[in-house]
Amino acid sequence: MAVPSSNSHLKNTSGGAFTATTEGGTVLGNTTTTAGVITKALALKDNSTDFGRIPLPLVRNNGLAGNHKPLSAGVFAYGAAGNYVIAASSATLSGVASTKVLITGKARGQSIAQFEHDYGAGTTSLIRANRFSRVGFLNNGNKLSSRRLFLNAAGTAAAAPSSLNGNMFDPVAGNNTNKHTDSAANPTRTIPGELVMKVDFVTTAVASGGDFFDYAAITGV
Repeated sequence: MAVPSSNSHLKNTSGGAFTATTEGGTVLGNTTTTAGVITKALALKDNSTDFGRIPLPLVRNNGLAGNHKPLSAGVFAYGAAGNYVIAASSATLSGVASTKVLITGKARGQSIAQFEHDYGAGTTSLIRANRFSRVGFLNNGNKLSSRRLFLNAAGTAAAAPSSLNGNMFDPVAGNNTNKHTDSAANPTRTIPGELVMKVDFVTTAVASGGDFFDYAAITGV
């Protein structure tokens, strides 16, 4: 069998003369280069990159992550050392004076719950007045032709209970025309409540007597 004495039978990709190529290589972690195809040896640390310590909250701007510390009051997320945001305690937010988190109540935003007025229907007062038909008859014995079992004052017809919307009695004004007008019904941080105790046996007038004591003011944060 004839054997070619040269590589004339080899061609490149376009059919031209073949040229042999020699490609070297790089191995990470070797300590020395070796003869042959390995032409370079690198330690692992030579190609390592510091990617920072994200997501730890560090001030860093390394191209991969940019964390900048807010340096002035009023900037979002700013906080001076020792001034931490605590509900019902903090008097500042982002370094600016604010009482937004001092009072954590709902609705009217009062620091202490306050009395508004009665709600509902006056059914109990009608039952006490014997104006409730337990067996579905009027006072004269006729059948009550209504699903409503409460009666009018004469007991001759069905009647609807009145609405309950009465206000707390104001001992100073002597009436209940306004809701939460006195200190007990309308507590504030200045007067958070009121204690009533009979100690004045000389002046009996509620408005001028000495039987009412205001609680001490809530001060500070």
